[in-house]
Amino acid sequence: MSNYTVSERVRQVFTQIMEQESVRKGLEFIKADQPRAIAEQKEIVTIEAPTFHEGQRAADYARRLRELGLQDVHFDSAGNVLGRRPGKGNGPTVLLEAHLDTVFPFGTDVSPVEKDGKIYAPGICDDTRGLAANLSVIRALNATGIETEGDLIFAGTVAEEGLGGMSGMKALLEEYAGIAATISIDGAGGDTIIYQGTGIRNFEVTYTGPGGHAYGAFGTPSPLHAAARAIAKLSDMRPPSTPKTTFTVSLIEGGHQIHAIAQKAVFKINMRSDDPEELDKLQEQAIALFVAGAREENERWGQDLLTVDYKQILDVPAGTQPDDATIVQAAWQATECVGIQPRLVPGGCTNTNMPIKMGIPAVTLGRGGREGGVHSLGEWFDPEGAYCCPQKSFLMLLALAGMRGVSEPLVEKR
Repeated sequence: MSNYTVSERVRQVFTQIMEQESVRKGLEFIKADQPRAIAEQKEIVTIEAPTFHEGQRAADYARRLRELGLQDVHFDSAGNVLGRRPGKGNGPTVLLEAHLDTVFPFGTDVSPVEKDGKIYAPGICDDTRGLAANLSVIRALNATGIETEGDLIFAGTVAEEGLGGMSGMKALLEEYAGIAATISIDGAGGDTIIYQGTGIRNFEVTYTGPGGHAYGAFGTPSPLHAAARAIAKLSDMRPPSTPKTTFTVSLIEGGHQIHAIAQKAVFKINMRSDDPEELDKLQEQAIALFVAGAREENERWGQDLLTVDYKQILDVPAGTQPDDATIVQAAWQATECVGIQPRLVPGGCTNTNMPIKMGIPAVTLGRGGREGGVHSLGEWFDPEGAYCCPQKSFLMLLALAGMRGVSEPLVEKR
């Protein structure tokens, strides 16, 4: 988006900030601090943290926050760990966070291996890199002694991945009601700005019947056949490409042996959309097809023996904010200030979903560096130039919360 326009107000704030010697020193500090940040990233990744089991990593992160001098370091009711860097009391409270959990189960070998300039380890990027980058921001603030008008909150959040459904972030914002803006570190690259929230609906669909011998009970409606009928119909759905709306049947199981009509079949479907209304439409269409699969299997054999049950197992709200929202402009300007051409990403499933849905300005910024194989055992991170991530966060915190004696906050207090 080469024609993106940043308002005079936002430009002026960043000009005022960038003119400060302390800010320039902070940016240089972060660049020089990269080896330490990468070392911490490799330490943190070895602490296993599957979704809903982040306690050990959270305790380690709490220790790191305390050692950096944050105040009121504590765990909230959901298990998020957060600490506060007090401002002068005249500005908004701004949150910088990354999530603690990973997609890998306990027992996964997460030992980092370095090869050809890359670090290989499951979870080395998502979101261990974000956690380490944010610690570098705190060190830069400490090293420069910069004071902000508003409080800064630094957090490691739980339950972002999978069926966690960003519930950790939701709980944090509900308990810490004064947060006026949030910055999340997640996703690839140093240029990305995610400013919308893609909604997610997951359903579990269960078909049950009497079952029986494959030969002797032939003619009995089959839950597996009903599931297959429904899935075939689902595969023909035609959601819009704009706003991007998607679906997939991701898991299926059923039956107990090869010589029997199944008594049960279960599948799970994932549906997503950048638009809440389109997600509602897709859900309504899918539910009708769940039911049609059972009805047609019963009709095929002239018996009403098969039933279907479905339940929603995840609901992550979609959320929208304009691409010229002040926080989006600030992210754009901060990215340009560190020498990178920004790129707006309209959709994404990140912790930004929750604040946007709650009416809180929010963006998710990429982790910097290069990465690949995310969510796989071959996940890797190339740290070259990755310091741009904490540099952007550093600048955005100053701009949003206000830099004492230099610039007014870009967002309002809540």
